[in-house]
Amino acid sequence: MRITILGGSGLIGRVITKELMKDHDVTVIDIVKSPLDVNYVYGDLNNIDDIASKIKNSDYVINAAQYYFNLNAMKASLKAGVNYIDLGGLFWMTRKQLDLNKDFEKEGLLALIGMGAEPGITNVIARYFYEKFGTPIAIKLRDGWINYSDNIDWSIDTQLDEMTLDVPVFEKGEYRYYKPLSRFEDVEFSIGKIRVYLTIHSELATFPSSFEGVKFVDWMEGGTGFENVAFLSKIFGDDIEVLGIRSRKYLREILKVKGLLGYKDGKPNEVEAGKVIFEYDNREVSMEFVSTPKGEFDGTQYMTGIAPVIAVNMKVKGEGVLPPEKVVNPSEFLPELKRKDIKLIYQERDIY
Repeated sequence: MRITILGGSGLIGRVITKELMKDHDVTVIDIVKSPLDVNYVYGDLNNIDDIASKIKNSDYVINAAQYYFNLNAMKASLKAGVNYIDLGGLFWMTRKQLDLNKDFEKEGLLALIGMGAEPGITNVIARYFYEKFGTPIAIKLRDGWINYSDNIDWSIDTQLDEMTLDVPVFEKGEYRYYKPLSRFEDVEFSIGKIRVYLTIHSELATFPSSFEGVKFVDWMEGGTGFENVAFLSKIFGDDIEVLGIRSRKYLREILKVKGLLGYKDGKPNEVEAGKVIFEYDNREVSMEFVSTPKGEFDGTQYMTGIAPVIAVNMKVKGEGVLPPEKVVNPSEFLPELKRKDIKLIYQERDIY
């Protein structure tokens, strides 16, 4: 198949590119040339018409660019008549993307939104539990990581957004909003005990409607360096202009200069674990998924990138703007995930 990857030169885009190059005709469109030996075309997502002309005739477009460009990437896909996949848009962007549902339905196209690790793998596991056990009382999503370096391994802008934007929690059948990091838990993952905090996330935009009848849904995350980024968010989070430069741009450039963005000189060593928990009246079921470093990619990067690769290889189908729990068959996806060296740990316990 012909696959075009928007933002394919980035930290996650490189994982997707390298994996898909094994079996498909791949083109990377980005403002920066890909370091991989792949067909590269310059493209700026601010120019929707130009991107549309360059992605035409693709079987799928995977958008691995910063999530702020999700709507532009979707509009370009509509113009080009191409099926679309992305890695997520936090909560607020996901809701805006869902507004394009009728446009994609009209064109008979699929926009599979949030097909990374979290969201993505979380959604597919949630569907698996829903089909097997029925509607839960509560869905709790937890994410933790351990890194033996100080490097930033995924979008610093997204991390700052998670530290500063109000957090939706679905409680008693309605959305309520809280300050980021205002709640925390110490969670036992297979990789160790990690303190996780309340932040904004994409799954909250679709789970209440996808799993109708659920009373509670929330998301918490944490791990090595989390508190450091929380502190940075107090300085750079609001992106004010100082001395003629935007604060976030300054932070990004400083991280690059210091070699702290990605793993230019060091060996990737982050391990990530996500956990989907379904709570019923007297029983709790959970599945943890764990990713370790693979070559030049750490566990977080690899797991986020491998999920859309599996979806493409499954030749996912559908019409409209849909989350993974509405599109991706768990019985096919989860075995492939294990084959790609993502460890799955199922647990069940009685609760009183």
